[in-house]
Amino acid sequence: MASEKVTLKKALGFWWLFAIGVGAVVGDGVFTLTGYGVASAGPSMVLVYILVGLSQIFLMVSFGELVVWHPTSGGPEVWVRKLVGWDWGATSSLLFSIGWILAGGSTGLAIGAYTHNFLVHLGFHLQPADLWITLLAVGWLTLFAWLNVRGVDVAARTQFILVLFLVGSVVAYSAAVTPHVAAANYRPFMPNGLAGSFSAVPVAVYAFMGASTVLFASEEARDPVDVARVLLWSSITFVTVYTWALFAAVGTVPHGEVEKFLESLYVTSANRVYGPVFANALNAAAWTAAATCLLMGTIYQPPRDLYNLARSGYGVPSWMGELHRRYRTPFRNIWLVWGLAVILVLWGQAAGQTMIYQLLSYEVVWVWCVSWVLTLRAAFAFRSRCAEEAAALPWKVPLWPLTPIVGAVGIGLCLCALFQDLNRSYGLRVTLVFFTVSVVLVFLVRQFVTLIKPKEPVAEGI
Repeated sequence: MASEKVTLKKALGFWWLFAIGVGAVVGDGVFTLTGYGVASAGPSMVLVYILVGLSQIFLMVSFGELVVWHPTSGGPEVWVRKLVGWDWGATSSLLFSIGWILAGGSTGLAIGAYTHNFLVHLGFHLQPADLWITLLAVGWLTLFAWLNVRGVDVAARTQFILVLFLVGSVVAYSAAVTPHVAAANYRPFMPNGLAGSFSAVPVAVYAFMGASTVLFASEEARDPVDVARVLLWSSITFVTVYTWALFAAVGTVPHGEVEKFLESLYVTSANRVYGPVFANALNAAAWTAAATCLLMGTIYQPPRDLYNLARSGYGVPSWMGELHRRYRTPFRNIWLVWGLAVILVLWGQAAGQTMIYQLLSYEVVWVWCVSWVLTLRAAFAFRSRCAEEAAALPWKVPLWPLTPIVGAVGIGLCLCALFQDLNRSYGLRVTLVFFTVSVVLVFLVRQFVTLIKPKEPVAEGI
């Protein structure tokens, strides 16, 4: 008797998917990179958060019809391949995977810094700090990889618990600190003018992006419609919660005194209002935000993408399409992504954590924006080429076509702001190098896809 085919486990209900959507929002961006934004935009960072948050909600919701139409572990690869073309299909998903792997480096450094800071508050002054940050980062990455190997239900259950703690902590912080907000800390509102506020846009995007990771969970969802719902409600949740928290933090810490890397803005705020015990509680929340990104972001999404490519006939190693017979997870892909993330963390420790952290974060913004553009193109193509199927779906994008148009405008503004901020922060030379590397990366990924796609692609029925 032939052995039964092993498939991904359909174990994710609405709340576990919701935890992926909320938790995959790049928590180190909320807690760490936000310091860069406030230093540039001042108190107007709150307004930037609101505007960017709204554009992200519109963008995420725009993908809902695609995931209900064809749920898949490959995310945009399948939709872009069917509706745009083979060469761009895997390009869109691989760029998203590259983003999460890069975030594994930046978020790994962040969780190492949070853990080190937590230990310092407890009286353990581990030196040299940069070495300990790296060791702690690798340790956490290893644990999260092991949880993912043990099963999507194990990882998702852990994610749900962490997200409950995270959201509860941020709401409690906001409620406790808001009465202490001083109006004087909101003056001047734009200390560096409109240019300074505009430069903070990619920081806000980095803080809020990540919810679309849940698209890759649709094949493991019990009901794909839940994924579409999660894109909306998780976005509303994290935009509301984190914007309130930023309002409280900015109102209690003058923007000129914001720490840009080693300590979160919220930890600084909590320490000033209620002392070190409350600050350590916020540091735990910052750690949790980074942990949820690594657990069901970096270590979860790229392995599913690689699994889908192998299963779809792309010229990748066959073992990438294999699942653990007991846990039904792409375990070899998980350890591969773990290794890449560890290499990036080590590179960050060797090259200078602060600069590498910001450049890695901005590269994540770049590759995800390109992936989103391709996915939006597929969303428009689906409506125009598959009108009858779109009309029959049990879930539809609201306010069409306004919703995807707003999302597209948000992407364009983000990219303009990204390069403007790089120029202001590091100069024209670094900006040109970053731009060149970023464009070449997209070109190389697309060329790679042309090499690995099936020699005779099967005609796609739409």
